[in-house]
Order: sequence, then structure tokens, then C-alpha cells
Amino acid sequence: MKPPQLWQRAFARQSRRSLSLELDMNEFDGISPIQNSAMEGKPISIRLYNFIIAALIFIGFCVMGAGCYITRDIHFLMYLSSHAFSVMGITFLGTIGGLILMSVAQSRQSVPMSLGGFILFITTFGFISSIGVMAADLPAINTAFTATAAITVIFGALGVLFPRFFAKISGVLCGALLAVVLVEIVLMFMGIDQTATDYVIVALFACFIGWDTYCATQVPPTVPNAVLMASNLFVDIMNVFLRILSIINRSNN
Repeated sequence: MKPPQLWQRAFARQSRRSLSLELDMNEFDGISPIQNSAMEGKPISIRLYNFIIAALIFIGFCVMGAGCYITRDIHFLMYLSSHAFSVMGITFLGTIGGLILMSVAQSRQSVPMSLGGFILFITTFGFISSIGVMAADLPAINTAFTATAAITVIFGALGVLFPRFFAKISGVLCGALLAVVLVEIVLMFMGIDQTATDYVIVALFACFIGWDTYCATQVPPTVPNAVLMASNLFVDIMNVFLRILSIINRSNN
């Protein structure tokens, strides 16, 4: 992935957290990372809540798979080569717009607005993510997917088992992510290999998986909360996947 796409993810994550997440570091017990305005809403069962999160993440991968089919088409590649700026701009605005809609819907507990925001987010973010996959072969994709699945399971479990730890590291993770973005931009202009930063990004977003899993266990089980948590986790998982894929591609070449 190129640094501009990482800027999109960093800005998206900061937008989500500034709009929807509020954590008291000094009084952890009994305090949810979601703002109090989001506490009202029609509750659903924990089983349905978890199912919605898993289903939406699965839909995200399906959208990315469809995007991979489109981005490998020669006609699309020709269009992208001459309209790269407009395509990136539309997908960036669509992603940010979807995140804002989901955050507002979460604060209002509006199911239609939440689902509308997710559709906008997943179509644009899933599509732009597929561009990072189009140059990879199937064995590399399978290896990256297996490694990503393992990381997701491990750090998701850690987020549940060690909530106090993940409750305290959100600020550190966001600061580290923005710092790595700046480093990658500098390295890009200097023409220096970025394999080392790929490993750092994998580690950071693995920790974000733990953080967002922790957040998902702290908020009330409602549909808008499930949608927002699913989008958070999908961003984390996709960043891990794309960076591992980048590492594999570099090693193969």
C-alpha cells in the first residue's frame, strides 16, 4: 500500500474516535469507550450483536473480492491510469463520509443511517483496498489471508482477556500510527525501501484489533454499535492483510 492510502486510514480512525469514542484512563471500571449519548437504543442479544459484526466484516471481504475482479480488468486499468486522482478522491470522500454517517448514527442510535453509512464506507474502502491486491498472485494472497486470520484471532482474544491493557494504549497507538505515516511519506520521496515500516504497521494494527475488540465488548449491544464496531475491525484487519501481502510480494521479488 502507498502512504496516501495509509493517510486515509489514519484520518478515518481519528475521525471515528473523535466522534464516537471517549475513554476515561483513570477510572476504567464500569466505563464504556462510547460516549454517553450512544447509550440509548434498542438492545439486541449478544449472539445477534456478535453475528452482525462478523457478518458485516465478511461482507467487507466480499466487496473487496468483487473489487479485485474489477481492478484486474484491462479497461479499468486503462481508466485508472488516466483518472487516478479522481478515483482516489471519490473513494477517500466516500470512506470518510461513510464513517461520519456511522458515527452520527451511533450517537443517535439510528439503524437506517448506520446501515447507509456502512454501505457507503464498505463500497469505497473495500474497492480501494482491492487495488492493493490486484498485483498479487493467489499463493501470496492465501498466505497473507491465513496470517491475518491468525493475528485477528490472537489479538481479538487478547482484547477480551486483557481489557485494562488495551484500555490504556489507544492514544499511544494513534500517535505511533501518525508518526509512521510521516516516516513512510519521507521514505517514499527518498526512494528508500519500506519493508521495515510494513512490519511496524502490522504490529500497530494488530494491537488496534485488540483495542477495537475490547471496545466492542464494552458498548451496549445495539445494531448501530455493531455496525460501527464492524467497520473499525474491518479497517484494522484490512491493514494487517495488505501489509502482510506487501511484505510477501517484496520477498518474492
